[in-house]
Amino acid sequence: MDKLIEREKKWQNLTLADDFLFCKIMSDISLCSEMLHRILPELDVSDIRPIETQKAEKLALHIRGVRFDVFTRIARDIFDIEAQKRRLKDLLKRPRAYHIVMGNDCLNVDTLKKSGSYEDLPNTYVIFICMFDPFGKGRHIYSFQNYCTEDKDIALGDGAYTVYLNTKGRLNDISPELKRFLDFVGKNQVSEDAFIKTLDEKAREAKENTEWRSEYMALLTIEDEKFAEGVAVGEKRGERRGEKRGEKRGRNEEKRSIYERLVADGMPARKASMMTGWNLKGEKS
Repeated sequence: MDKLIEREKKWQNLTLADDFLFCKIMSDISLCSEMLHRILPELDVSDIRPIETQKAEKLALHIRGVRFDVFTRIARDIFDIEAQKRRLKDLLKRPRAYHIVMGNDCLNVDTLKKSGSYEDLPNTYVIFICMFDPFGKGRHIYSFQNYCTEDKDIALGDGAYTVYLNTKGRLNDISPELKRFLDFVGKNQVSEDAFIKTLDEKAREAKENTEWRSEYMALLTIEDEKFAEGVAVGEKRGERRGEKRGEKRGRNEEKRSIYERLVADGMPARKASMMTGWNLKGEKS
């Protein structure tokens, strides 16, 4: 019972700082478009494409893939926006992998045709909205592109852009519109800004969405069971180091069990597969 109460509190306390709610709300084209306009005001975002959330991509089956929080295209440019609540050790190298995978996606969809030029490759933008200062300099925004080491006036112009936003910024380095957005995401601070009011309304409405609630509760269940599984595996590994194959089989069996339970509860098989790491052929993804 305590676990259920704890999960319900988490659901009711969700804000845009949590990637689950961030993805759900920013799947709305008009809201995502306004967000990008505030982050990158120099770009024309009127031609934004349908939004994909929690988009999983791999370059090859044997290579670790990536999962994009909010993925979209505007004209030929490609965007990934991430809500980053935790400070991860690999945060500064993640964009490198994301740009690579996004570039591979460009090739797969014939953006660059065999008879074409590499100039046809679109720009790729990776944007992290951090609930902490990733560089400790007090800025609200840290924007990066490739420059010549010897002469910073020379930009490489390879079309790869990385932006880190910091909801804890102190400097007066962004527009009032973007500041109000970051204050809402990081502090849940509502202003008279029409866009912020809409986001607040959508966040409140989300708490009444039974489908989203069920999906979130399923995610929490998976997290708890994976944690318990990890503890059990660790104990088993300490007791019986020679049975690695059995441990792997046990982990796979646990994934399969959770997958079947989610499907039985009505979740589409493809979504259950993505959430558990158990593919539709009954093998570990």
